[in-house]
Amino acid sequence: MEKYTLKKIVTFIFLHQIFIIATMICIYLYEYIILKYPLKNDMYYLVFAFISGIGSFLFLLEGTICEWKLVKKQLKIGWIDRIYLEIVLILAIAVLMFLFQYLQRLNVKVFSIAGLILAVGMVAYFMDTAVIIVYFSMIRRMAQKVFVQYSFIYFLSKLCRRCAKGNIFQEVAKKIEEERKVREALRLIAEGQLDRTLNIDEFHGQEREIAEALNQIQKGLKESVEARIRDEKIKADLITNVSHDIKTPLTSIVNYVELLRREELGNEKAKSYICIIANKAERLKQLTEDLIEVSKISSGNIHLEKQKIDFLELLYQTGGEFNERFEERNLTIVTKLPHQSLMILADGRQLFRAIENLYTNAAKYALEDTKVYVELLVEKEMAVFCIKNVFDKKIENYKDLTERFVRGEESRTTEGSGLGLSITKNLVILMGGYFDIEVKEDLFIAVMKFPLLKEERKFEILG
Repeated sequence: MEKYTLKKIVTFIFLHQIFIIATMICIYLYEYIILKYPLKNDMYYLVFAFISGIGSFLFLLEGTICEWKLVKKQLKIGWIDRIYLEIVLILAIAVLMFLFQYLQRLNVKVFSIAGLILAVGMVAYFMDTAVIIVYFSMIRRMAQKVFVQYSFIYFLSKLCRRCAKGNIFQEVAKKIEEERKVREALRLIAEGQLDRTLNIDEFHGQEREIAEALNQIQKGLKESVEARIRDEKIKADLITNVSHDIKTPLTSIVNYVELLRREELGNEKAKSYICIIANKAERLKQLTEDLIEVSKISSGNIHLEKQKIDFLELLYQTGGEFNERFEERNLTIVTKLPHQSLMILADGRQLFRAIENLYTNAAKYALEDTKVYVELLVEKEMAVFCIKNVFDKKIENYKDLTERFVRGEESRTTEGSGLGLSITKNLVILMGGYFDIEVKEDLFIAVMKFPLLKEERKFEILG
């Protein structure tokens, strides 16, 4: 069992305050008796006051020893002990003077004994509390050997010595520089540069504590990001490996289905079954290819061959391939395209894939007998491609549509993997472009932007 504990200190202070309150009450009761009954003189109140005073002193002494040992052992110093000693003393003296003046004006004749005990007891408690706060603060300062250092006089003398040496301005400049380094580190970490650390030896005082905390935050963030990257890479590798394992037997299934189609089968049901198998196999093949594509993009294994691309010409090619699919669902394409070419820097194959995904999305999910709007224009030196269509069903959580495996309607069970928009967004970003989607009631809007090449930034738009 610990010999010196906080519990013991609190007990000793409590007992000290009881005895000090009893001491003052006995003194005032003696005066009360003399004033009320001049012929009666009860000296035993003074005896009780003397005994209580000795008891309060002994318990205060025990508490002092306990506090001294505890502070020396735990090497701690409270916030009140860091305040300049002179300020603490002035505040304590002001409180004591106020309470003492109250006691001086106290007319014991008008009090009953109960009222006198209550009034004197409360004043004695507050006076003793003020004394104890200052007294124990001084004990802690002396136990930690900072009695002088935390005084205002010492601060002024230190300031004068610095001024005499001529390095006071250097100290101020040093503090300013330390604060600048902390702010700069915070800015860089906020921007995502998690390798930035501060050299603790270059900082002092409060700035050193902030620098240490900042390094801990940076370390935690870096470890969290690295763990997230590792998890994403493991998931991407898993998708890639599983997709490749599925693709080989799936290719065989597709080939054998094609061979069955060439056979002359007399059974009409068998022919319909083969058609169903072919459609499902083709859909599974497309999903497998999408998974492989997503894993490549996520892991950064995709190879881009950037070159000058005519955005307008690419749109004409893509739109021509989808005319038949749009006609099957009675969708009318309304285009607004420029007269002249718009040259951008991109990978032609990947850009075609991104635009194709948007056309496919419109062909699948646009409401029948509606219009699909395709527009290409220039906006702030950017080539902006926009496609709009009315969705056949209400879109849920449209802000997450560019995430993997997210679909416009959770209950939808028709074709679609939820990867098309995710692939499009990642491909556009990898090629240095911008991609976003917006939903206004039942209108779906997808926007793709690429910086124009310098020589192509001025042309006339066909309205």
